[in-house]
Amino acid sequence: MRFIYLLSISSAFLPLAFSLAAPLKDYKVFIPQWEVEVSPGGSMVILNGTIEQVHDELIKLNPNWDNEYLGENPSKHSENSTRLLDKRTDFSGAQYFCRGRWPEAFRNPINTGIKYLRRVNGRPTNGAGPGNCGRVSCSYRSAIWWCNDDHQPKTLESFGSIADGAQYIVDHCTRSFPGHNLILVSGQVFHKTNWNVIVREDTDSC
Repeated sequence: MRFIYLLSISSAFLPLAFSLAAPLKDYKVFIPQWEVEVSPGGSMVILNGTIEQVHDELIKLNPNWDNEYLGENPSKHSENSTRLLDKRTDFSGAQYFCRGRWPEAFRNPINTGIKYLRRVNGRPTNGAGPGNCGRVSCSYRSAIWWCNDDHQPKTLESFGSIADGAQYIVDHCTRSFPGHNLILVSGQVFHKTNWNVIVREDTDSC
C-alpha cells in the first residue's frame, strides 16, 4: 500500500500565487496542486505551486529525484511516469495562434517545463471556467499556463496533456534570431474538449 502525505508548502508559495495577475481581463487564477512520487515505489506527496517550485521541493526531499525520474534511464519503479511518455493528447487540427497578445518567452525554459510536466504522476484538475487558469510552469520569465474554458471542473489524463499543448505551441510558434543568439516562442492552443494552453513571457515573480 502506498501512502499519500499532504506536504504543505503554501506558506512559501500561496501568497505569491494569490497575487498573480490573470493572463487576461476577467480570467481567474487558481493554484496548481500536484500529487507526486518522492522516490520510486515510495510515498506520494501533494504540493502546490509551479512545477519548478515543486521540483525544488522534491530535490530537498530526495536529492536523487532527477536521476530517478529525469535521467536517460529512469528507475523501473517509476514506470507510471515513463508510461505517460507514450501517451499523447491529440491537438491535430486545433485552433492556435502565435504571439499576438502574448509576449514572447525564451524557448529553453519552456522546453524544461515540458520535460518536468511529462514526468509528474497524477491527473491535473482545474475549477469551473470559462477562463480559469493556473500557471503550471515558470522560470526565466517564461511561463506555461493551463486554462479551463468549460463551465464544469475539468480533469485531464495527465500533466503530460498540458505538456503536449505547450509542445504544440513550441512546434508551431518558435522563431530564431541567430544574430542575437535568441530562440523565442509564445502562443495559445485550444483543445477540442474546452481547455487551452498558453506559452508566454511572464514577468510576475517568474
